[in-house]
Amino acid sequence: MRGTSGSVRRSPANPARPGREQRYRDRFVCRGVPEVPLISHRHERSVKRDFLGAQQRFSPWPSVLLGVLCVKVFAFRVSTSMSYQVIARKWRPQTFADVVGQQHVTRTLSNAIQSGRVAHAYIFSGARGVGKTTTARILAKALNCAKGPASEPCNECDSCREIGLGNSLDVIEIDAASNRGIDQIRELREMVRYAPAGGRHKVVILDEAHMLTDEASNALLKTLEEPPDKVIFVMATTEPENLADTIRSRSQHFHFRALSFAEISKALEDICVKEKLTAEPGAIAVMARAAEGSLRDGLSLLEQARAYCGSSIMDAQVRELLGVVPGEILDELTTAIQERSAERVLSLVHRLLAEGQNLQHFCREAIGHFRNLLVARVCGADSELIAAPEDERPRLKKASESFSEEDLTRFFQILLHTDEDLRRKPDARLHLEMGLLRMVNAARLAPLEEILAELEGGSPVAPPATRSSSALSQGPPAARASAPAAYPAATSQGAAAATAPARVPAAPAPRPENAAPVPAAMPAMIARSAAAGDGLVEAQVDSIKNAILAQEKFLGELVGHASRWEMSGGEVRLFFPTENRALAEMLQARDPMERLRNVASRILGQTVRVCVKLEAVQAGGTTSSGTRELRAKFEQDPIVRAMLERFGGRISDVKRRGEE
Repeated sequence: MRGTSGSVRRSPANPARPGREQRYRDRFVCRGVPEVPLISHRHERSVKRDFLGAQQRFSPWPSVLLGVLCVKVFAFRVSTSMSYQVIARKWRPQTFADVVGQQHVTRTLSNAIQSGRVAHAYIFSGARGVGKTTTARILAKALNCAKGPASEPCNECDSCREIGLGNSLDVIEIDAASNRGIDQIRELREMVRYAPAGGRHKVVILDEAHMLTDEASNALLKTLEEPPDKVIFVMATTEPENLADTIRSRSQHFHFRALSFAEISKALEDICVKEKLTAEPGAIAVMARAAEGSLRDGLSLLEQARAYCGSSIMDAQVRELLGVVPGEILDELTTAIQERSAERVLSLVHRLLAEGQNLQHFCREAIGHFRNLLVARVCGADSELIAAPEDERPRLKKASESFSEEDLTRFFQILLHTDEDLRRKPDARLHLEMGLLRMVNAARLAPLEEILAELEGGSPVAPPATRSSSALSQGPPAARASAPAAYPAATSQGAAAATAPARVPAAPAPRPENAAPVPAAMPAMIARSAAAGDGLVEAQVDSIKNAILAQEKFLGELVGHASRWEMSGGEVRLFFPTENRALAEMLQARDPMERLRNVASRILGQTVRVCVKLEAVQAGGTTSSGTRELRAKFEQDPIVRAMLERFGGRISDVKRRGEE
């Protein structure tokens, strides 16, 4: 079509009829072979001619397989070069012996190859970067090695080199995340029908196999159950539970475990030696912890640190690069908790925000730090369970001796809850501060066993297993045993008075002549109450009533229905007749009791508790005289009174054993 100036105007290309070049490009795609080098323009015409001739001679073959053959014959003649290869690819394991931490898998596969019992389908599951795809490639090399099948590939023959470079026609790697439909599985079924091109076995590696659709999984079932001869399927996945049960039942399943801190550290040190890098042990430890069980992640971090630090990788630089808080901050946190300094932990949070640190990362680092302290306290500083280099272990041992196992466990749980709050709730600073303050105040809590032992009149006795660990606890927190083995027997009346526990200092109090016998180690609060004297005068009761009536008329009317008032052991008791039970229950609500307690404490000049009770029914009523005597006995019992004083409770009912 000509324009007005005589030039030729070309019509827009018809998308329904692409040109010969476009048809060639569409049909020349090789989905099974990764990393196919590009073809230079000077070879393009010869490749087209040879490809079309091959298609005419082998027309029954699928077009994808013809493309693979053409790439094998022509495309790889063009040499390609890469200026740099990352560490994770450069030092990728090439034999079963090079795979780190998966001996249970590599030994099984080597024995199966030696004995000729190689299965037709395998499932390799595990976390990222633990060697699933690498092991699948090594298995393919061992099966197709020119010197094998061998338990270890030679990596010298053409077959091993082609598989290692990803150029082998007999190893087909498919990304199931992008080729997850039934059409791709149908093409795969057609491809595996043909014999291997140059090796003994054709190996199909399905990466991320759990991404296959239900239809694609069903289309693959028959091929997995009865595959063609010399065809082996290897399915790598991070979520094996999402694979169809019918596929899992037709395959041998190998789970690749996450690598330990020591294994990743050793691998990083070896690669640093091979790459002629100088890395501090602290830097290796930081990268190994950040890898979280994935060696590939650790190698990627080493690559990143190498680009940032050069040939000398320092601990401080790696922490700055990865956003990891310095170890001095964790030591400062431990010291602040040991000294119970709330001001220091709040200042520490402010310092982290001023330095631009991520509070959630700091919380995770603190979790790992206190986990190391707990392991050092339980298993010793030389334990392999500690995720720290050798030079940090003496410092961890010294810090762990300042806390008991119960304290460290409590700190660990508080940090776990704090980390969950940081991830799910806004205002990270507030939640971190509250979590650290709970850790500071947690050391002040006393075990229930120690309180009960106090009330019994002696200090708790630690069992032999924990006595030595309690003796090691030093520093400001009071050393205490985890659980008493037995409570001391009650002392006789003629025995000398025992010393009160150090947690609550108790002053000796004179005992009235008509008072009941008191144990030798009487709790401090009971002693103070006995010294102050009990009882209320009428003027004090009237003052309390008038003050309450002035504040709230309704509350004053409720108090006015009380038949009598008593005070004993720092507790003010209001007695109501049984017919006014409803009024007593209304007064027992939280807010009225709190207001009544505040007024009574102000009028009496001391902190008191308030208790509402019902008058005892006379003989013949619902409460017998025996029950009244039993109740009076318990109310006068010093241990019961001390428990009520310590925990703020009251006696609601008294029953004999066996009564309903």
